[in-house]
Amino acid sequence: MSTTWKIRFDDQHTEVIESGPRAYHFFTQSPSIVAEQREQYGEAVLDFHETSPFFDYLDFTSQDVAELLEVDPSTLFRWKKDDRKLSKAITKNLLEMDQIIAKGIRIFGSEELMSEWLRTPNTALSSQRPVDLLKNPYQISLVDQALEAISWGNIL
Repeated sequence: MSTTWKIRFDDQHTEVIESGPRAYHFFTQSPSIVAEQREQYGEAVLDFHETSPFFDYLDFTSQDVAELLEVDPSTLFRWKKDDRKLSKAITKNLLEMDQIIAKGIRIFGSEELMSEWLRTPNTALSSQRPVDLLKNPYQISLVDQALEAISWGNIL
């Protein structure tokens, strides 16, 4: 989590310094999520249109998105048109994935390197690509564990 410090030098000069990593990387523009992260998710519910940058970064096809959201691919068009709100469970999974991606970007130092790691088969993940594991809510933690091991110096 980030910490914000306000330093007042005099009546006219105040400086704001933010330290630490952001909790999220892709949804920072979303007012519903930024508002104090809704007490660590809490009642946060994403609109379908808010997921576009996230799915674009992961290079998910409509079929991949449908698989992740557990809906028929034809449903996605209707959701996009109606700007449907996602369920709390799906929102929670997406926000956890987003935190993992933000962690990876901090570890690797760039979005490009993290993207490359996500698309490369990994021996620590039974030679599966991390991006494929992110589609299953039960396997998201495996990707997080692999990143955590890398952050402590384990080469995966």
